[in-house]
Amino acid sequence: MKCNKFIIAIAAILGAVFTTSAQMRTAYFMEGSYFRTDMNAALAPTRGYIKIPVVGTLGLDFGNNYFSVNNLFYKKDGGIYTFMNERVSADEFLGKLANKGKLSMGFNTSLLGFGAHSKKLFWSFNLNLRSNTEITLSKDMFSALKNLSNGYYDLGDTHLSNREYMEASLGFAIPIKEFMTFGFRAKGLLGLADISMQMDKMYLDVNENIVKAELMGSIRGNCPAFAQNYTPGSPLSAEGIMQPYLGAMLKNVKSWGLGLDLGFEFRLFDDHLKISIGANDIGFIKWYSGSTVNATGSANFSYEGIDLEAGEAKINAGGNAVMAEPQGSYMTRLTCSLNGGVEYNILNNWIAFGLLSHTEFCQNFTRSELTASVNFRIGRWLSTSFSHTFFNGNQPGVLGWAINLHPPGFHLFLGADFIDTRYAVYNSLIVPKMMSSANVYMGVGFNLGKAKYMPSMQGKSKRANRLSKQQSEA
Repeated sequence: MKCNKFIIAIAAILGAVFTTSAQMRTAYFMEGSYFRTDMNAALAPTRGYIKIPVVGTLGLDFGNNYFSVNNLFYKKDGGIYTFMNERVSADEFLGKLANKGKLSMGFNTSLLGFGAHSKKLFWSFNLNLRSNTEITLSKDMFSALKNLSNGYYDLGDTHLSNREYMEASLGFAIPIKEFMTFGFRAKGLLGLADISMQMDKMYLDVNENIVKAELMGSIRGNCPAFAQNYTPGSPLSAEGIMQPYLGAMLKNVKSWGLGLDLGFEFRLFDDHLKISIGANDIGFIKWYSGSTVNATGSANFSYEGIDLEAGEAKINAGGNAVMAEPQGSYMTRLTCSLNGGVEYNILNNWIAFGLLSHTEFCQNFTRSELTASVNFRIGRWLSTSFSHTFFNGNQPGVLGWAINLHPPGFHLFLGADFIDTRYAVYNSLIVPKMMSSANVYMGVGFNLGKAKYMPSMQGKSKRANRLSKQQSEA
């Protein structure tokens, strides 16, 4: 019983707490939030800002098309059982899984950030710390676990990568016409760590005579703490690649990169209809050769049954991991994203309906989502949004919510893209049932002056502003 509780808790954490390019979908149409600028450089907030370090932007993002409590645990015959139990059929479990498991995790926090409206544009500077992790898994891995029957299971479509870097950006949102704004953000990047593991060959072969398994793969890593003073062909070990002194580590902080964000917003029909598109993290990081290490590894296993005369199992197993030849510098592209939004405003801009298409181009896969939202702008300093995201394994009943408080002098943002409205009680443990992704954000800062160059950013339509101007002139 305690073991089941532990497993369920871990599944709930994987599906609901861990949180690729970390971006807050629900905030895209919230005019007072500076989080929308992160998704589209042309979408300037209504006020300037100064971010408080760390909590000025703090985001955790987890995307997953495989795991949720609903497809790992099943209620059968009055009890709760894992997918491995014989009461759960293979078709019932495997039918819920995509052919390829795609998991992405992101973290983003601001070390420094401020933005301001000048007479004719909005500009911003931000210094962020970012992390991206991507994992792909083969469905055959779970098929082998569940069936444990004769067959050949190809598990080779498995990959893991992690990247940590610091980002300094300078951005501008510039009105080109009364109905159009162009935005761009230039980025300088400092690479802190990169690791990539690729399984070139991994299989499980089960038949009535023998069970065999084999894997072959490679690992590439880059970190200022790594050194290339190892001997190719020597066993992989932490002692062989780690720098002994902090000073030596700092000398190897030489990985750098460049990035670019681009965005457009078009305002039509007296600002009732707004169409926007933005591309983020178009760029690369060049990793320094002096802190790059490579290793290759292999392992094999076979089981032929039990030798009754000798009274022992016939098992053969072996494997090794050795350092490969040093590699020169190499480049990796950023996990870029494409966002397209359509927004329709009613009641003098106090309510807006939005539809956002979000696509992430990860290193080994692409994931796409469609988010529908309704946004309420309550006065000039309070807004809230409710959303639901479709596709990529997201289930009905998993909603998003955000609130943004932005009066003069203060800024507070709280939001989450995936909140499960359906919970289950398993052995007194309350867990979300359908939640397979998570995205949690907060932001605290100080507000600066409002925009004066764009009437639509004042919470009114152009027509309302013209009438107000005519009345004041009369």
